[in-house]
Amino acid sequence: MSSIRVKLLPSLKILVDGSPVALRGAKNRAFMVFLAFKAGRSVQREYLAQLLWPDSEAKRARASLRQSLTQLRKALGDEMLRTTPEAVEVPDGMLGTDVAQLAAGLDEGLIDRDGLAMLQTLPELFSDIDSVGDEFGDWLRETRTRIQAEILTSVERLLSAATLDTQMQLALARAAVVLDDLNEVAIRAQITALAALNDHSAALRVYNQFYARLEDELGVEPSPETQSVAVRIKLIEAADAKLAPVAASPVAMPAPMTLVAVLPFQQLGPAPLPDYVILGLLEVITCKMAGFPAPAVISSNSTRHYLGAVPSTSEVRRDLGAHYVLTGTIQTRDGLALLTLQLCDCMTSHVRWAATREIPVAQLFEAGIGLAEDIARTLELSLNVAELERSRALPDEHLEPNHLVLQAKDRMFRLALPEFSEAKELLDRALRRGPNFAPAHALAAEWHAINVWQGWSDNLGRSRIALEEHARKAIYLAPNNGRAMAQWGHHLIALERDFDGALLLFERALQICPNDSEALIWTVPTLAHSGQAQRAVENGKKAFLLSPCDPFVFRNEHFLSLAHYASGEFGEAASLGLSCFRRAPAYGSNLRVTIASLVAGDRVGEARELAEHHNLVEPNFSLKKFRAAMGFRDPGQQDTYVQNLLSAGVTA
Repeated sequence: MSSIRVKLLPSLKILVDGSPVALRGAKNRAFMVFLAFKAGRSVQREYLAQLLWPDSEAKRARASLRQSLTQLRKALGDEMLRTTPEAVEVPDGMLGTDVAQLAAGLDEGLIDRDGLAMLQTLPELFSDIDSVGDEFGDWLRETRTRIQAEILTSVERLLSAATLDTQMQLALARAAVVLDDLNEVAIRAQITALAALNDHSAALRVYNQFYARLEDELGVEPSPETQSVAVRIKLIEAADAKLAPVAASPVAMPAPMTLVAVLPFQQLGPAPLPDYVILGLLEVITCKMAGFPAPAVISSNSTRHYLGAVPSTSEVRRDLGAHYVLTGTIQTRDGLALLTLQLCDCMTSHVRWAATREIPVAQLFEAGIGLAEDIARTLELSLNVAELERSRALPDEHLEPNHLVLQAKDRMFRLALPEFSEAKELLDRALRRGPNFAPAHALAAEWHAINVWQGWSDNLGRSRIALEEHARKAIYLAPNNGRAMAQWGHHLIALERDFDGALLLFERALQICPNDSEALIWTVPTLAHSGQAQRAVENGKKAFLLSPCDPFVFRNEHFLSLAHYASGEFGEAASLGLSCFRRAPAYGSNLRVTIASLVAGDRVGEARELAEHHNLVEPNFSLKKFRAAMGFRDPGQQDTYVQNLLSAGVTA
């Protein structure tokens, strides 16, 4: 018995045993769609004739029905239909739809990226199916409404169960909003997921927009449950209209550098801790943040006088000229200390980052350094995102080297040549304003490395010299910067194919900062290329764990995809590569690893489609030139990799 599948999203397609079948005639296609939702149930011929041929007399309509049944059997097989003089029936299990499969998966708590894509096109269900009469048109509309309602109910149930990982919860919630833009379960799931990803600004925007729409269109407020979620993640406080307005002062104009103030934690509860514990935490957090190249942190000598006080962000800005302030509370109970932390923008009072930590009181002082490292590492990303946004509104003369580096990095990782060229101009300006600013040299080295790896350089010799100059200068200026050291190890392969030197640098880098996501991720490609694929996978996974909402997650996906390919885990490699492709479709290096992974995993058809895209975005690519500069150390791996690309149709 044949398997017949009707794909309705994004457009009608009929498959018999996996192969597409062309079905001629609008009436036949309408008939097929109707039967797909009636499998296992008998339908009267008289009803079918009236539904599909409403403008024909009864005798002629029944004759047209018989002719359509004959054409369906011819196209799809005799076993598809059971007929009697009075009725027509599709055997149960013979005919299925992608919509029914999606609904069944959601009921079982399962959803993948293909399912998400289907959800987003569900409002267009039946849009390409011709209405063959008013009655059939009514049936299409009623069926579409019923299916959307049933699937939305399943989505709500899945979102409420909180069994999905955070990224999938966010994606599913956004897909649900496409179906119903006032669905409160989906809105609440979005807010929760964004907060879990430390993107509190985005969570605040979603909540405020939803609040405003409910009030404007329905005259109601969000439910207490949704408002409670917003309060718990410190969103309502961020928009508190009672905060004092910022008064004019000598620091109203941007300061020469961006400044962060760390305040002593406020104590809550009946069992206060000694002041030296609070001041000790202040010291170690300030010292750890002082290790950032930018923004600068205000000395604890200037912030310790806030001990026991609760100043507003505007007061801290007025007193210290700070652009950001880190505040926190400590509440002790039953031998545990609960810490809450917030990073606020002093100009807007918006919360940029918030977190909670629970530590045994007896270990609080000893845990101070580890806590400070955790806070400092997480804050660096949040500060960089905030500073990138702020820099876009600053006049050129007030842009610091750090601002220019952040803007350059934002453009670089779009991996499109116009923006990539703009990034180089921004880096040149950053280096003119701060010739000894180590992060600018480190990013300039990365710019030249990408230029080489992507095949965009018109002078490889000059690019490699520039890469080496900037990388060495970054190390010279920051000799204990493990991140710059790991990046230099990565670049050594592009420059000299010096695997041993690179691996030695990685060891030193990870001794300095074993839990830095950037240092870890730079080790992954070289480890994968040099025969240490399993270690590459471990480092790549740890980097994801340490930076789950990295703005350059596509790069991390590509590096980890390469590690999985080198370890023979082709399914994982392809999955990560395809995710990276969706985020950065012009990333040539990722396209090649993904194509090779698909071929190695016997998914040649998908590989060929991706190879066609590769040849379009990389028209000057040459496998012969690529072979001479590719990363794999082992000649056998080089041969296999190149052969996989050739098999898929990558330009030789």
